[in-house]
Amino acid sequence: MLPQMLFLLLPGLSAQQAPQAPGPLARPVGALEPAPMLQVARDAVEHTMAALGDQDEPPYHLAIGVTQSHSLHLSATNGAMMVQREDWNRYADLDLRVGSYALDNTHKLLDAGWFSEEGRSVVRLPIGDGASDMQAAELTLWRELDDSYQQAVRRMTKVRANQAVKVARDDPSDDFSSAPKVVDIRPVQDVELSAAWEDSLRQISTVFLEYPEVLESGVEVTAEAETFLLANSEGTQLQHTRVRYRASVHAVSLAEDGARLAVYDYLDASTEDGLPSPEVLSEMARIAAQRVTDLKNAPLLEPYTGPAILRGRAAGVFFHEIFGHRVEGHRQKDEDEGQTFTDMVGEQVLPDFLSVVDDPTIRSLAGLDLNGTYPYDDEGVLAQRVALVDHGELLGFLMSRAPIEGIDSSNGHGRRQPGNAIVARQGNLIVQAHESVSFEELRAGLIQQVEEQDKPFGLIVDDITGGFTLTGRVTPNSFNVRPVSVWRVYADGRPDELVRGGDFIGTPLTTFSRILAAGDDPEVFNGVCGAESGWVPVSAVSPSLLLEEIEVQRKEKENDRPPLLPAPPSPQGDTKSVAQATQEPA
Repeated sequence: MLPQMLFLLLPGLSAQQAPQAPGPLARPVGALEPAPMLQVARDAVEHTMAALGDQDEPPYHLAIGVTQSHSLHLSATNGAMMVQREDWNRYADLDLRVGSYALDNTHKLLDAGWFSEEGRSVVRLPIGDGASDMQAAELTLWRELDDSYQQAVRRMTKVRANQAVKVARDDPSDDFSSAPKVVDIRPVQDVELSAAWEDSLRQISTVFLEYPEVLESGVEVTAEAETFLLANSEGTQLQHTRVRYRASVHAVSLAEDGARLAVYDYLDASTEDGLPSPEVLSEMARIAAQRVTDLKNAPLLEPYTGPAILRGRAAGVFFHEIFGHRVEGHRQKDEDEGQTFTDMVGEQVLPDFLSVVDDPTIRSLAGLDLNGTYPYDDEGVLAQRVALVDHGELLGFLMSRAPIEGIDSSNGHGRRQPGNAIVARQGNLIVQAHESVSFEELRAGLIQQVEEQDKPFGLIVDDITGGFTLTGRVTPNSFNVRPVSVWRVYADGRPDELVRGGDFIGTPLTTFSRILAAGDDPEVFNGVCGAESGWVPVSAVSPSLLLEEIEVQRKEKENDRPPLLPAPPSPQGDTKSVAQATQEPA
């Protein structure tokens, strides 16, 4: 079986390509009646359960989840608009189960191999709400439900055969759990962007012309309204919209050794009014351009072990990767997983001055809107705050409706990207420090560690782009956190030195034992996380952390040379590389 690799990235909001439409999903804010598509889904559930009830292998559970989105994307570079896009999408996910709660067609086949499963398809639905659109949606769902039922029956036969010839699992818990019926119809919301953004983005993007080392750049504003509709055979009906705005800047350069250097900065908001002003966005662009210029001229960070400070956002990614993925519930049952924490509930896994919760009900923290907020998960379970670690002691796990030994119900963390099977996922992972110090004290502690360990320097990581982790048994249970900028800190009073080209690596239990202190400066990392159930929006919140030891390896790099062609003159007499005319998100 191939190793499971889990990613956390800091992207711009992405919009999937689709034919443009005049706005069929835009419904009046405040309209509390079920959307026509929800009624179609509800009727399809009732019809399917009734029509297949007399089959030899009848379905015992059916859920139809519909995700419909409207997104707007504006982007400018070098004083010109590059992207003006509006997209509409509507997808359906069909979760049909035969068998029983104890054993059903979703049961994992032992020793079956990575490619043994039939693929799940995303059901594309009409994007309009008219009568003809709903009729087309009904026909599409009918065909897909028939296929889903036949596939479920075939797989149930495989499950029973696999059960007969393989050893019993260590965790005998059921495959699925019941959940309360919920009916919650909330207003369908929409998004729009002021026309003034076009002139603002053009003007802001000219900032990068002042930095000849910047080869690619962009200033972007994106808005997205994603409405989730759910109807299932338990009677649940949900309708709610997630609205997200993002303003971002990015700058890219190439070092002489071929390394691609990218700086990306952003601000998220739940309303257009929450986006930064043009003046703030212009300053963000200037800082990004200067930082990527400084990185191009910075020395390489060689492989290293020693003390380090991870500033807030870097520490948040660090915890998301090395801790958060390992407390997702399904990993405790899957015997192909490393199961780092499965048998450690009630034990000390972190320093006693740290606690960890995952709370998708919190909308904002540390002055920023959180990306991992949602009212219900994708299985129709109310989002819940889950205490994972209390003063260092492990309390439990993030759960979908797939039980594990000792926990037989969901705590509202079953999530997926359309087209994927639901598993337990993080939402807003929050690290809390019960004892904290100022950053100046944390830095003094770093220098003390440098002296005590007789190291040439310590490290401070002040920005991060993402990371990934491996959790399976067949591979080392390791992580990789990918910083943008790292500073060498010297004990003899020399100025801090910017360096580039290093990734932080390690294994979870060893690394946790190296945490010495926490700062009083929690910061938010908003991004998207990729795992078995696709890419989902998440947040990670943490104060800065002082680690007694961290390991650095060389970062992967490309081998393209900086431009050979001289830059053309601009009308103002400035010069810039032809490569700057391209725009590629960092």
